[in-house]
Amino acid sequence: MNHSEKFPEPLHRISTTAVIITLLSVCGAVLFGIFGPKIADRLTLLGGIPLSEVMAAAAEFSGSAQIALRQQESATPLDANQQSLLLARLLGRPFHAPNLCEAGYELRNISGVSLPGAPFRCAELVYKQTAARGGHWLVLYLAADDGQYVSFDTLGRSQLFMPNNLLVIDSLKNNLIDSTIFIWSDGLVLHVACVADEQEFDSLQPLIGAP
Repeated sequence: MNHSEKFPEPLHRISTTAVIITLLSVCGAVLFGIFGPKIADRLTLLGGIPLSEVMAAAAEFSGSAQIALRQQESATPLDANQQSLLLARLLGRPFHAPNLCEAGYELRNISGVSLPGAPFRCAELVYKQTAARGGHWLVLYLAADDGQYVSFDTLGRSQLFMPNNLLVIDSLKNNLIDSTIFIWSDGLVLHVACVADEQEFDSLQPLIGAP
């Protein structure tokens, strides 16, 4: 009678599954090493400051600025040289305040404020229209633009806010005033204009350099 002998299985047999997992891990590491920095740069680029935050802060500040200036009607306006020096100090770059005399607006005050995402302090320019022209106000906010601001498209995707784009927020209400806000950039300075309505902005548009 023949007896078959059973031999023990090798203790060090290589697992096919383990080999596949190892190869996939190595491939993944190589691909991440190639494309990872580019992906990280892209995420960092788009992880900027939403303009909605800037708009909300500007809306709140503008109401307070108008109320404060109504209590200081006798304030002496700055001359053009003083305006430029103050704006350069606030923005960290040269800038000249728009002259809106043609539209009947007088620059009543320049002060520093802090808007989200600005690398320096920002400038708040408060203009008052003569009563004969309607008595409207314009509050213009200026912030150094180093490409840190993002907007969102209709699908909610973030995108860099590019120069010469114009963002309009209609009929924005806060606890102090009702206004319409217009946001644009010239590539160096972000502009946030709080005005009475879109019709008033149309009359100011060529004077304040809006696209």
